Amino acid sequence: MKFLALVLAGLFATLPAHADLSMTGRSTVIAMGMQGIGQEGLWLRGAQLRRDLIDRGKAYSHLYDLNKREITVVDHSQRLAQVYTMSALNTQADTKLASKDLKLNLTPTGRRHMLQKWTCAEYDLVAAMPAEVGGEKVSFTLAGTVWLARDVPEQRETAAIVSAAQTPDFFMGIPALAKSSPAQARGMSEIVRRMAPMGLLCAAEVKTKYEGSGRMATLSNKLDSRISLSYEQYGSTPLNADAFDIPNGYRVTRQ
Repeated sequence: MKFLALVLAGLFATLPAHADLSMTGRSTVIAMGMQGIGQEGLWLRGAQLRRDLIDRGKAYSHLYDLNKREITVVDHSQRLAQVYTMSALNTQADTKLASKDLKLNLTPTGRRHMLQKWTCAEYDLVAAMPAEVGGEKVSFTLAGTVWLARDVPEQRETAAIVSAAQTPDFFMGIPALAKSSPAQARGMSEIVRRMAPMGLLCAAEVKTKYEGSGRMATLSNKLDSRISLSYEQYGSTPLNADAFDIPNGYRVTRQ
């Protein structure tokens, strides 16, 4: 579930086509009775996105390249980079999920807060999608609140992600979830597709679970999965191109 926080963090951040953007913050993930607190980093440049997470002393990077349609997972402790194609991940995650059946509702609450020059508005978020887990038909749900900055200058350059989100092979999720939890992976990627034009993420606090009468749903109800993310600052200083490269000396594998 530490990867789920990464997905959420990138979930609502629209990608500038001609401007650089960097954001830093913190996240808390509660899953399977365990809690993890980590640092978050987001770097956007053109059609490339990098997400960094420090979790329990270990550093990870997720590199998204929308031109190549690839996702690279970098484990810095092992000096290992695993490269995945979006089309393969999308197919793998989609085998148990009907994306067209996603129900997504955002309701403004009227609350606002400032993040530097951004005015962040709070929305109640409810998303549900039919899924199949271990042969059991369930509903994958995500509910909570998100804070979005809309119509800010940094949102003007969102053409790359909005365009990419409409392509058949689009996948903006975490490779590990595509195999182990396809419902979550497909659901998160579909939410990105829907929300890409809607704003830049300032903060989020959500709960995910499976609903139904079977064993998986019962287990999910007993073990809460909650994700809290809050960005603390952003900047527009130009980024070096090598920030999106695999570090020298790392072993590279293709999945």
